This record gives sequence, structure tokens and C-alpha cells, in this order.
Amino acid sequence: MWQAAVMGVASGALAGIGALWWERRQTAEQRRAAWESAVTSGPAGQSVLDEAAAADSVLAALNPDREVVPFSPLRGADAAAAVQWCDGAGDLRVWRIAGEAGNGKTRLLLEVQHRVEDRGWRCGWVRRGRATDAVTAAALQKEPVLLLVDDADALPDHQDLAAMLTAVARTEGDARLRVVLAARDFGGWWGQLREGLDPAVDARLRPPGRTRLTAWGTTTTDQHQLFEAALRHYARHFDLAPPAITLTGITVATPVAELHAAAASAVHHGLTGSVPISTALQRLFTTEENWWQTNASHWDIPYPLPVLQAAITAATLIGADDRAQFSRRLHCLPGLTTAPARSRDDLALWVHQLYAQRGGEWLDPHLPARLTERYAVACATSQPALPAALAAAALTA
Repeated sequence: MWQAAVMGVASGALAGIGALWWERRQTAEQRRAAWESAVTSGPAGQSVLDEAAAADSVLAALNPDREVVPFSPLRGADAAAAVQWCDGAGDLRVWRIAGEAGNGKTRLLLEVQHRVEDRGWRCGWVRRGRATDAVTAAALQKEPVLLLVDDADALPDHQDLAAMLTAVARTEGDARLRVVLAARDFGGWWGQLREGLDPAVDARLRPPGRTRLTAWGTTTTDQHQLFEAALRHYARHFDLAPPAITLTGITVATPVAELHAAAASAVHHGLTGSVPISTALQRLFTTEENWWQTNASHWDIPYPLPVLQAAITAATLIGADDRAQFSRRLHCLPGLTTAPARSRDDLALWVHQLYAQRGGEWLDPHLPARLTERYAVACATSQPALPAALAAAALTA
């Protein structure tokens, strides 16, 4: 009799333990799902880019999260200041990082992410249109949370960002929730965003911490040293010997992204002697175009280089929410206005698959903005009809 009683108690206890385990598993799954739907683990949706994703792309090797060139001590104080702010117990919840394209904002965000994750923080790169959801997901996490918003000034919907900041400001006490916003500037758009906030919310957000990034070198000698250091790192990356090159045409205002691109190009092409930076960059873009043509031929994409140039320029400047939308936008571009819909659909998918995408977007190629913008200007110069076509494509839903 007593054996049956013991078995009954044990069975009931095991059932209770099983139910508790299942409940905790479900709760953990809900936390994970909420987090992954609102944020990504890196700029391209993953902490480390798949090396095979764009193995033939020199341009993709320049993405900050490839970390070919180690984080520079010249930015060490900036990273330390942001980490110290995270670790602090104050009520300052928002930090701003401002700087022109190519001066290292994303690389600084990555370094801050690495350092605070080593301290037990959970970091997430906020998906476009999911800023408010990111705060909700952060509240479900057990660890302190740092939310990173890159290119905040380029977000199509600042209302979502405003709602996010409102939710952060209204979080009571030291919630161990911090937000870093990176943008080229915090001018008119930032003032308009704050103007629409509740005064009490705006008061709690003011003044946010701030880092202002300028060109790394203060002299041309500094710039040459940065280039030579990058040359050595890209030589190791490509498993080639560093070429004997002197880069010309650089100034103290040359962005580090262009110095790194020139170094990668010099190594990849074996450039030697005295080489203008414009030549090194042009060689890089030409190599990328050759890869596009080879890749497009492999996938039976029948269009010539000018059409591929226009399509990829549209992808980097405009993007799209899905394949159908980008196909409609392609219809506005030179060489595609009379193309069959199916052919445009194939081209849209090819562009989508060419590079990793930023922030979980369907089409927002994860490439260095400074370089893609420079390339877009060159394409617009060589194709006079392209600027108007891009404007029309941007207005196509």
C-alpha cells in the first residue's frame, strides 16, 4: 500500500516538474522570438558574415564587421566613453554617435558591442520599423540590454524611433536599458523628432551623451600611416605580399573607408609605385563590375553592364521591401523600361542574392556607404538619364 502512495507522490512531483520545465521553455522561446523579430546580432543580421557569401567581392571585404583591420587605438577613448556610460548607474539612456560616411561609426558600434557583451550585456541592432518592438523585447531579457540604431537619420519612419525613445524615457529606475543612435548628423531631423515628443519625455532624454567622429588623421603623414597599416592587414586577408606602393592624392579629410578601400585594391591588384587614390578606387570598382558580369552570366541574367550598374545603384540607394516592389522599380531604369516582367523579376532576385542585406531588410545591400555612394555618383555621371530614373523608381511603391 505504502509503495503505491510513494509512487503516486513521485508521479505527481514529476508531472509538476515537467509542467514547470515546459512553462520555462515556452517563456524562453517567447523571449527569443520577440528578440529576433525586432533586432539582429550584427549590421547584416549575423555576428560574422559568411565568408562564402561574397567570396569574390573585394567590396564586401571592406564591410566593418569583417574586421579585417583591427579596431584602432585612435578611437579607443570613444569606445571607452560609451562603455563607461553603459556601466554607469545614471538615468542617461541615449548616446549619440555622429560622423560623416566612412569615418568609422559602424566600426565603433561593433567595438562597443564586443566590449559590453564581454561584460554580460545583450546587444541588438534594431531592425528598420521595429524600434518600438525592440524596447518591448529588451524588457523581456534577463541581461542588461544595449540597442544599436545605425544610420538613424536615414530611417524612413522617424515616428517609430520617436515611439522607441518615448518608451525608453518612461522606463522607471535603472532598467539597464541603453540606446546608441549613429547618424551622419543630428541636425534638422533630430530637432523635428524631439519637437514631436511629449515635453516630459524630451526632458528625460536631454542632454544625451555624444561622440563626434572626424577624420582619423590630423596630417597627411597620419593618413599615409593608416593606409600602410591597412595595406598589411589586407595583405594577410588576401594571403598576398604587401605591394611597394605610394598612395597619392589623399588629404587630412580623406575618410578612413577610402584609405582602406585603396589598400584592399592595391593588394588585390598588385599596384606598385606612385598611385593616385582615385586610380586604386576605380580598379576596385572595375573588379567588382567584372564579378557582377561573371555572376550574372552564371545565372542567365542577360543584361549588359550599364543595366547591372543601374540596378545595383538602385538597390544601394533605394532598396525595396520585396522582389515584386524592386521589379516595379527596375521598370523605371534605363534599359529596363521595355523589359518583360519575368526578366525584371529574375534581375531583382539576382541583385537580392548578390550581397548580404542590412538589418534584416529584403533589399539593402550590406556594403560600405561611402564607397557605394561614390560609385553611384560615377554611374550617374556616365548615364545622364539615371538620376531622373532613380527619382522615379524611389516614388514607385
